[in-house]
Amino acid sequence: MIYANSKIPNGDRNAVAIVCAVLFCVFTFVYLYFYQADILAVAQHILSGGVTTYNGLIGAIIITAILFALQIGVSSVLKFGLKWFALSYFPSVLFLAILSSMTPSADGNGMEVGLGIWKPLVLFFIWAGGAILLQNISLQYYKARTHYLIFSDTIWRNILLMGLMFVFVGFAGNNDPVIHYRMRMEGMFRSGDIDGATVVGRKSQDADSCLTMLRAYALARCGRLGDELFKYPISGSGNSIVPMATGAKCLLYPNDSIYKFLGAKPLQPMRASAYLAALQKQGYATSAVKDYILCGYLIDCRIDDFVRELPKYYEINDKLPLHYREALTLYTHLRSNPLLVYHNVVMDTDYEDLQNLEKSIAESSARELAVFDIYAGTYWWYYKYGRK
Repeated sequence: MIYANSKIPNGDRNAVAIVCAVLFCVFTFVYLYFYQADILAVAQHILSGGVTTYNGLIGAIIITAILFALQIGVSSVLKFGLKWFALSYFPSVLFLAILSSMTPSADGNGMEVGLGIWKPLVLFFIWAGGAILLQNISLQYYKARTHYLIFSDTIWRNILLMGLMFVFVGFAGNNDPVIHYRMRMEGMFRSGDIDGATVVGRKSQDADSCLTMLRAYALARCGRLGDELFKYPISGSGNSIVPMATGAKCLLYPNDSIYKFLGAKPLQPMRASAYLAALQKQGYATSAVKDYILCGYLIDCRIDDFVRELPKYYEINDKLPLHYREALTLYTHLRSNPLLVYHNVVMDTDYEDLQNLEKSIAESSARELAVFDIYAGTYWWYYKYGRK
């Protein structure tokens, strides 16, 4: 569709504006609601001191509306011309990138902007300089008596510009999967969806000590800690599975809720192992504490301590949680003079198959990969290869 006059038809101008508006609003809402809601929830929680709560749907609508209003203000001041109309969205896109790049600080008491301070300022001044230049070019261009404006080219040019800005937001935003998993799990804890929290990031190999702590809590709440903990990647030590002031802790979900689940809040900073022992000694320990203690030993690969403590809490038979049976089988095969002997035909056969597989592959990395393909999710894999 070609026009041979110096005045741009309002229909074309409106069409470009509508296309850009729809693209921006749809992208912003979807990005905020489906991907960055967890980060914004913890940001609002920390910055408000826990006074306010972020609602994903309402928050996405409000932020999208504010950023769109900003674009309207920018486009009313700076006239880019039809070919470069999408650039009027850049300030809104930049604010969206800054907002979504936030990440909790190392101590968990504040939020940091992933883009920093100087990068957004430099980008803004580059955009402002380009905007002034393009505005002057556009004014001179449309003063010409005759020109050809190919409408389809203009639409696609603006769509391409919008797409490039969306890619920028995608790269600038907080894309750390572990942070997203942690915040999603804590949000589910607050809503009471404990079982749903156990499947968050289950297929990923990314983890940190805080995520391991959250998974231990979720599994313990579901009564599956001894059966499923090592089906996830483990990070940190046995002292990381309980929130402590100087270690792993929640950012959104109250740490006191985990202490209440275990029995009582520690009166002073201490190691998790000392805290769990104190709960037992003082009679505050709930039934979950025994699994925390045993799994703490297994995480630290203190298999002898695990075997020494296990009979205090469980009868040694085939009804033991899965990882406990795996650990006993491993212990029985590793120790020439074991304190406790455990045999299960299926377990013994599987472990012998593991040993035969290891012996059949000389190269270490190939051996580890082969064992992972078959035995990932078992305590055997973790004990031999999975410690981080």
